Amino acid sequence: MRNPLWAPGDDLEEPPEGVDYAATLRIEPVTTGAMRAIGGVLAVLAGYAILVPGIAYLITGATWLARGRPDTFEAFRTAALEYEYIDGTVATHVAIASLIVLAMAVVRYIHHRHPRWLCSVQPGFRWRYALACALVSVVGLNTVYWVSRIGEPFTWNPSPQVGWWLLVIVLTAPLQAAGEEFLFRGYLLQATGAIGQRAVYAVIGSALVFALMHGTQNLPLFVDRLGFGLLAGVLVVATGGLEASIAAHAVNNVFAFSYAVLSGGLAQARTMQVSTWATTAWDLLGYALVAVAAWLVGRRMRVATVTPSAGEGTRPFLRGRPV
Repeated sequence: MRNPLWAPGDDLEEPPEGVDYAATLRIEPVTTGAMRAIGGVLAVLAGYAILVPGIAYLITGATWLARGRPDTFEAFRTAALEYEYIDGTVATHVAIASLIVLAMAVVRYIHHRHPRWLCSVQPGFRWRYALACALVSVVGLNTVYWVSRIGEPFTWNPSPQVGWWLLVIVLTAPLQAAGEEFLFRGYLLQATGAIGQRAVYAVIGSALVFALMHGTQNLPLFVDRLGFGLLAGVLVVATGGLEASIAAHAVNNVFAFSYAVLSGGLAQARTMQVSTWATTAWDLLGYALVAVAAWLVGRRMRVATVTPSAGEGTRPFLRGRPV
């Protein structure tokens, strides 16, 4: 019987010493590492295609029954997953959050690495740094948002049950953002780094997949999402972990969804397929400012940016020094 996901095990391998986040799944010979990565990518994509809709189906099915079977199940499920019901928001966010477990399982059982290496090169999740980045993101993203709206009045039209909507957003949107980051900036970035052997390929590859998997969208919206993916990927490599990208993604989604609920409803934001170049420019400015600020905070906090060298253990490191 295999060891539990987070438990230590004799079958687990250590990453190379002194390498950045994108290189933590590399092994010798290179072809063996690349084959593992290709198999892992196929596994996570298959898991994504099965796990996310499957969990969403189960949750919406349970809430449909709990509501007394309003309408047909298919009609209810379609409306719910378009965020016309709170149930669909919960179902979607929890389903996407399951990608955290999926990515960790692939890292452990296909790459024979402990899942903590998926969090950072420390290894493990650096909670204090994540909190600091969340505070930076709240200030940076909201400042840019409100500056971009100078002269444009905010439409105050709160959705019915606005309190419940906001509670669900605050509780589940960070999980949804973390699920996407563990998959795209986490596993796919590391797997692409094992295949391409260069961090730049890993960042570009994971950002492209992230933008493309958002479905139908016009060019400005695609560039918006691609730009976020590129900046988040660079930030992950530069800071040695997922904390900053998760914090920025979570804060962005919490406030975007909250503003949507306060100004007319979440369904319109959920189904958005068209943006403008002006909106994209403002969004990319906000992402870039937050990325630079999070990087500077990381340097100030001396977060690890490369894997430990021999004899250094697994405490927090900055360029090989414990803090």
